[in-house]
Amino acid sequence: VAYLTPFIEAEKTGKKSSAKGKIVLATVKGDVHDIGKNIVGVVLGCNNYEIIDLGVMVPAAKIIEAAREKEVDIVGLSGLITPSLGEMCHVASEMERTGMKVPLLIGGATTSVAHTAVKIRPNYSSPSVYVTDASRSIGVVSALLSDERRGAFLEKTAEEYEDRANQLLAKAKALR
Repeated sequence: VAYLTPFIEAEKTGKKSSAKGKIVLATVKGDVHDIGKNIVGVVLGCNNYEIIDLGVMVPAAKIIEAAREKEVDIVGLSGLITPSLGEMCHVASEMERTGMKVPLLIGGATTSVAHTAVKIRPNYSSPSVYVTDASRSIGVVSALLSDERRGAFLEKTAEEYEDRANQLLAKAKALR
């Protein structure tokens, strides 16, 4: 990542911004693991998205402040350790409380479709989407920012997440 960043920045110098979208990325408060987030940033940056990387251990207030100040199109959260899951829920609820409407991307080793469907989505009324790995981030981001593809993508994602949540609920009931 460190090696590629100067090349990406040099390419942007002197050119009018023609970014496809603006994305803030952050590893949530309590977590210092950022390799995955950095890879996502490079992948998206190389595909002409403007990336605002807030780094690691970023509290919800700073994420929201940066997203508003920079007028981003998407917020991406990363976390590797289990406590990060709770912090992502907190960030989502704070985004909801403050009236944010931008899509929320969720990623990291401990995250999952199940966690996003059951824990994060109920806290945020705008789209919350789990991204399995950096290679999938381009497809997800381009669909979220496409007027033509957004509706179908969100509908498919909502159905998938609802099915997953129902499966987990049925499993929990069967264990009782």
